[in-house]
Amino acid sequence: MILSTKGIVLHCMDYSETSIIAKIYTEQLGLQSYIAKGIRKKGARIKKNLFAPLSILQVVANHKEGEGLRIIRDASCAYHINGIASNINKTAVSFFVSEMLSRAITSQMADSSLFDLLENAIVLLDGTEESVAGFPLYITLSLAQHLGLNPRNNYSLNMPYFDMMEGSFCNYVPEHPYYITPPLSVSLSETLRELDSGIVFLKTGYNIRTELLSMLLTYFRLHLTGFGELKSLQVLTDVLRD
Repeated sequence: MILSTKGIVLHCMDYSETSIIAKIYTEQLGLQSYIAKGIRKKGARIKKNLFAPLSILQVVANHKEGEGLRIIRDASCAYHINGIASNINKTAVSFFVSEMLSRAITSQMADSSLFDLLENAIVLLDGTEESVAGFPLYITLSLAQHLGLNPRNNYSLNMPYFDMMEGSFCNYVPEHPYYITPPLSVSLSETLRELDSGIVFLKTGYNIRTELLSMLLTYFRLHLTGFGELKSLQVLTDVLRD
């Protein structure tokens, strides 16, 4: 069966001498792995630069139940991410977000609300003239909410410790090492409140932003099997120093 679907590129790698394998989160089929044959040949009809991280594509491919790699027959740009490609800060964010998503999303089932969340976030990132330094926090927390890992914002002066194993604030220091103490836990609570109010480009200082993001990735590793360390995190924190 040949199917056309919109998709978001999460990762691609060279395969054989002329082809690539791309991991794409699709609107209709969830996470899929595709092979684009001959794409690295000179004069190829489908251009490899279409498959940059977070590119939004229209993909036409063979789909057969139980099949592993799907063969791409055609691919075209569904939205031009020129703002991301031309801005070093946005490019760093796109590499981080695509790596995080490729580690966190494993389902081959369609999820239209998750696809819409990601597509809208990419369009906002591409078009904004604001600082994008807080965007990785936004998308990481938004994904946590969608995956059912939502940190519970029950912070109070009497419950200042965030227990990463439980996903909520408590009034005692947990016996395990995975917890956040004030003042960082206070910043987490404030960030969650901003997220709930619809703020996308969160305004946080470099040190707090970096610590929170590191803690949230630890949170993902605790709750998502095989999430692992992100190679793009160091580049992100080096680039986004504003």
